This record gives sequence, C-alpha cells and structure tokens, in this order.
Amino acid sequence: MSRVGVLRQYMATVLVNLLGVSYGMISGWSSSALPTLQTSAGDERLLESGAITLQQASWIGGALCLGGIVGTLVGGAIVDRLGRKWTAWIAGLPLVVCWVLVIVANHPGYLMGARFLGGLAGGIEFVVTPLYVSEIACTSHRGTLSSLLILSCCLGVEFAYLAGALLHYYTIPWVSVSVPVFFLATFCFLPETPSHLAKVQKLAAAERSLRFFRGIRSEKDTIGEDEYVRELQLLQSVHAKDATVLSWSDFTSRHAQLGLLICLTLMALNQFCGCFYMMNYAQSVFTESGSVLNLSPSLSVIVVGLIQLIGCYVCTLLVDRIGRKILLLISSVGLTLGQSVFASYCYGQELGYDLTSFSWLPLVCFSVIVFIGTVGVGTMPFVVLAEIMPQKIKGFATTLCMVTNWTFAFIALKYFSTLSIVFGMYGLLLFFAICSLLGMLFVLLAMPETKGKTFHEIERIMEK
Repeated sequence: MSRVGVLRQYMATVLVNLLGVSYGMISGWSSSALPTLQTSAGDERLLESGAITLQQASWIGGALCLGGIVGTLVGGAIVDRLGRKWTAWIAGLPLVVCWVLVIVANHPGYLMGARFLGGLAGGIEFVVTPLYVSEIACTSHRGTLSSLLILSCCLGVEFAYLAGALLHYYTIPWVSVSVPVFFLATFCFLPETPSHLAKVQKLAAAERSLRFFRGIRSEKDTIGEDEYVRELQLLQSVHAKDATVLSWSDFTSRHAQLGLLICLTLMALNQFCGCFYMMNYAQSVFTESGSVLNLSPSLSVIVVGLIQLIGCYVCTLLVDRIGRKILLLISSVGLTLGQSVFASYCYGQELGYDLTSFSWLPLVCFSVIVFIGTVGVGTMPFVVLAEIMPQKIKGFATTLCMVTNWTFAFIALKYFSTLSIVFGMYGLLLFFAICSLLGMLFVLLAMPETKGKTFHEIERIMEK
C-alpha cells in the first residue's frame, strides 16, 4: 500500500470525523451550560427570559435525542441517493446553524432548537461516517480508521468540558462553530467513495476515486498492488446489480429475530446503564453528589472526559483480542459495581452521615463508570450491530436500532433528571445498576461471540 494512499485515507477520515468532534461538543456543552443558565439572574442573566427552569433544562437536554431520531431517518433516506460525501457534507450545515442559535439565543426555545439541530447532524453522522470510512479504507487500516468515530465524539465532549471550565458562556459557541465551518470548507474537495460511484454506474469516477485513496497514479504503480486490482474488479462487477427488495420473510428467520432482539437489548443497555446521561449532566451530578479533592465540578468533569478518551483507546486495543462478549460482560459488571457504590455514597449523604473522609469517592466512581462503560457497553453495541445482523436486512436493522437508541437517549435525558428529584440521586444510580446487571445476564445467556468469525460463521451460529 502506497504511503500517499494511507495518508489520504487518514486525512479523509480525520476530516469526516470533525462531524463527530462537533457533535460531541454540542453534546457536552449542556454539562456546563445548563447549570449556568439555571442560576443566572439579575444583571448576570444570560437570557432575556431569565434563569431557565428544570423543565426547560430537561427539554434542552432531550432535544438532542429528538434531533438524533430525525437525523437517523434523514441519513438513511439520502445516503444512497446523494452519496456518502455529500450526505456527510450536508450534516455539517445544521452544526453551524446550531451554534449560531446559541450565539443569538435570548429564550430557551433557541437552545432547544440548537440541540435539536446538533442531534440531527449526529443522527446523519452515525449513518454516513461508518459507510464513508469503510468504503475508502484499505483492509489493513479499516479497523483503526473505523474506531475513530467514537473517539472523535469523546474528543468533542472533552473540548466542551474544557471550554465550559475556561471560557465565558458567550465565547464557547464562537470557538465551537469554527469546527463545522472548517469541515464544510475542506471536505467538499475530497472525492466520493469508490463503492458508491460504482453503485450508481459511474465506473470511471469510481476508478479515479480508488486511485486517489490508494495512491495509484499510473498503471505501472499497480504492479504488486494485488488488493487494488481485486478492489477494482469488485467495483466493476458486484455493484452493477440492483438491490434486492426486502420481504416479510426476511425478518421471520431465527437469525433475523434473534439478531434484532440482541441489538435492541444492547441499545437499551447502552442508554439505561447511565453513562450517556451522566456524561451529559456530569457537572450537575458532581454538584449533587459532592466535589472531590478540592476540584470544582467543572474541573472534575474534565478529568472524567480524559478518562473517557482513554477508555475509547483501550477499547480499540482490546476488541479484536479478547472479544465483544467478554468486553460487554466486564463492562456490565463494572458498571453494576460502580453505580452501586456511587448510590451508597449518595444515600449516606441523604441520611446525613459525615462522609468528608470519603469525599474522593464521587470522582473515583464516576471515573470507573465512564471508563468501564466506554470500553464495553458504550461502544460494543454498534460493533455487534454491524456483525450480527443478516446482510440483507442490515441497512434496515441499523436504522431501526439507531432510532431506538436515540429514543432511549431522549427518555434518559428528558426524564431521568426528574427521577433524580423524586427518588434522589441514589435512587437513579441504583436504577442504572439494576439495568447494568440485567444487561450482563442477557449478554451471558443470549449473545454469541463474534470475534474472529466470518459473516457466514456468525449466520450458522445464529441459526442454531
């Protein structure tokens, strides 16, 4: 493989994952922004309408997921019509508009709209980015490049935490909008993926695109490039066929039904384990549970964001070594223990015990939850989804599962804050622990291991 080709693949992957960075920034923005907006009043109020209420804060938080549901449907509808490149480029537009809305906001409705547009872009991104990256990457680099999606989102969340701690509320959106603007200005110059161009019968353009991403300039450069020759032959043959129309019988096989059950359950575990909720409301969680080691809540979440990044990196190292099922089991057990200990600490505070000597516990528990969650439950459901579903219904199943995931995320962000008031923070954490325990039992009993197996081998296992 030409070094130039590898560099171009990494360049294109980094550029398309700027969408993930920007989505992560609008996702993590709420952690510092909502507490600030809820306490601003008088001469320091940030909105003309004054401080926002808890109900308004929950809608600002939950609007992200409503946008994600719509974005998933939109992305699924246009990714084959417009192509991977222009679908990704279009996803950058609502990210620009969402930060503009934050800049001009004088009412909570603007912020709800901003988060909705951020979720819309995120929904499209999670549909198109895996397709774009997998279709431009060579076999030897595909795993590493594909893993950058979650890593880029975590990086964006960490940037949001840093901005919330170091910058003024009104400065943050001006800095944040530069990311999608840079993406829109640069990504349009890259070629469409070879696979999509071949699929729409633009074979000459597909060959030029393949040459670009493989660093092939002339025919003599193809000597020794067996993989390039095989890819070119595949583009010229396979994609000439029309897509097969789905029928009801495609969903009634044991493979399809068990696959949907496993993937939908993993999507529920992904949200109801509490990791996504706690990352979006990290500063509020720290404020309610007590800060640690003389760190402010805003600085505490920066530490947690760094731990999440480390978790993403560790996941990329382990997923093909110890397997998907083992990572999910380890993650679920770790979450059950971490949430239970955290709940016990919060319950002790509720009873009025002096826990000063254990003031370090919230940060440790939060860090363990985020790390162990990112290593398994936070990332593996999407890996399993790509492997375990029948090839024929994979597109439909991906859209269905992502819509389900966004719906669960909306429920978590919109209503879990209310649950924490009704039952206390300890009650909410105990709920997360129970969900993680149930998820562990399901994975142990129902999910097969897919590490090192071909799609045909997975199909035979699922049909037993």
